[in-house]
Amino acid sequence: MNIIARAAIAIYDGGPMSPVFPQKPGKPDDAAGEYLSTIAEKLMNSDTSRTTCVEPGSAQEELLRRFGHIPFAEASSALLACMDDALQALEIPREGFDMAVFTFEQNGDPHLCVAQLPYRNAVVHQIETTDDGVHTMLLPHGTVLPPPGGKGYAGFVVNLSTGDIRLRDTGVLTNAGNRQLFAEALFSMAATRSTKEAVAAVTEMIEQAAPDVPPQELRPAIKRAMSKSIEEKGVIDVQEVAQEIFRSDEEREAIIAQMSQQMQEAELEPVIPVENKRVVAQLQKVKIRTDNGISITLPRTLADDENSFAVVANDDGTVSIIISRVQELRTE
Repeated sequence: MNIIARAAIAIYDGGPMSPVFPQKPGKPDDAAGEYLSTIAEKLMNSDTSRTTCVEPGSAQEELLRRFGHIPFAEASSALLACMDDALQALEIPREGFDMAVFTFEQNGDPHLCVAQLPYRNAVVHQIETTDDGVHTMLLPHGTVLPPPGGKGYAGFVVNLSTGDIRLRDTGVLTNAGNRQLFAEALFSMAATRSTKEAVAAVTEMIEQAAPDVPPQELRPAIKRAMSKSIEEKGVIDVQEVAQEIFRSDEEREAIIAQMSQQMQEAELEPVIPVENKRVVAQLQKVKIRTDNGISITLPRTLADDENSFAVVANDDGTVSIIISRVQELRTE
């Protein structure tokens, strides 16, 4: 189903007329609408996307606000013109991509998506007929858009009701050095981490706070606590995760206080939103790797069931892994 309400596509193909801005943006056809919808979904749910916002009171914030109360054509033209001015001022190469601006509705809220769609490298054939006969050659051609499920694009989705932004960025070289295209070069966005980065940072802090616990025991416990927090609250409450991990430690309160201080210094939020399904799936799995090359991935519920899975210490200092109640075994 085509959920895209309006779309404006600016073409930066390096040609003599580039960039080409749309004069009358409107509702895209079904094929284009499906493509843009998939782009927006990937931007919102990618494990490399992060939640952020534009700096309050900035010119860019006003440009985004316009989509809520003035016609789309006027708002998109102003936004594209502002971004193009920034591209020129920072001497960012203005070729080899499309810049898409489009709106849609999700869960009753209006959303705006701004995405850079860089062309994939491709070739085309050319045929020339001369007195000597027919000649063929291959020429570089850069006008093939990336597939909607690919990773060649960057952009952000704004919930126009709340102002929340999901951003997947890319680095570019500017006359002021390397910058993130959307967060630093074209807009002023708050510095935050992706869910994946935040989970990794919190995991590292917990491991530092519990140096006497072997990683093979601690990491499954961390995943279990984070998954439980998501199931109960829909987010990762770091304090509750720490309470769960250190519940039997006499120094629990001191450890949690120290972690809170470290999180403030690292500018980590105490509550981590979880927008993408991949992070949830990773937390619901337990991965085990042995020193002799064995790798096992288990659902967390199975790994927690002592009647189905166990790690047993042997007298010679080695360990054995026991997986019980298996009804079928396949070798692939």
